[in-house]
Amino acid sequence: MVRINLLPIRDILRKRELKQFLLMTGVAFLALFAVMALVYLFFSLKQGNLETQIKSLKLTLDKLKNENKEIQKLRDELTNLQKQVETIQRLTRIRDTPAPFMAAVSMSIPEEVWVGNITKTGKSFTIDGVGMDNTVVVKFVENLQSVTVEKARQAMGDTQAPATPDEKKFQSQPFFRSVKLVQIVAGGGQTGLGTMNFKIVGSVL
Repeated sequence: MVRINLLPIRDILRKRELKQFLLMTGVAFLALFAVMALVYLFFSLKQGNLETQIKSLKLTLDKLKNENKEIQKLRDELTNLQKQVETIQRLTRIRDTPAPFMAAVSMSIPEEVWVGNITKTGKSFTIDGVGMDNTVVVKFVENLQSVTVEKARQAMGDTQAPATPDEKKFQSQPFFRSVKLVQIVAGGGQTGLGTMNFKIVGSVL
């Protein structure tokens, strides 16, 4: 009877299986490591993109906050300008009505001047009258030149104080413009000899 020793073959098979197992295990670990590396790289890139977006959004938010402040500032300026415009319009309406014009003329007339005729067309006006002498006529012209919008308004009984610096500046302007004595001649009549007939022209602010 022939006997065959199979132990060496079994050892060889076991070693081959062990090598295959180790090889497969190594390949599996390498594949797992590669997958983990790819996942790590993916999430690292994702995190970097998200951080970049967060920084961009923060910059945009800060920009919007600054723009909002500018918008609010512009709104406040617009409100202030609208109030100033309304005030100027109110003062302009007062200026353009006959009452303040007549009040401004009346407060400017010296005692020794008699106004005979006042003609007003638009903003232009002409005043004809008689003065006791040259001096009072010149004084009348100077008085007209010195009348301000505020004085004319006060002559009407309006004592409201200016609400804003711009309104105060507007009210400090001359009520009359380009006031000139265009004619003065010796006259007579009811006022007697030595009186002076005059004509004054000018315009309203």
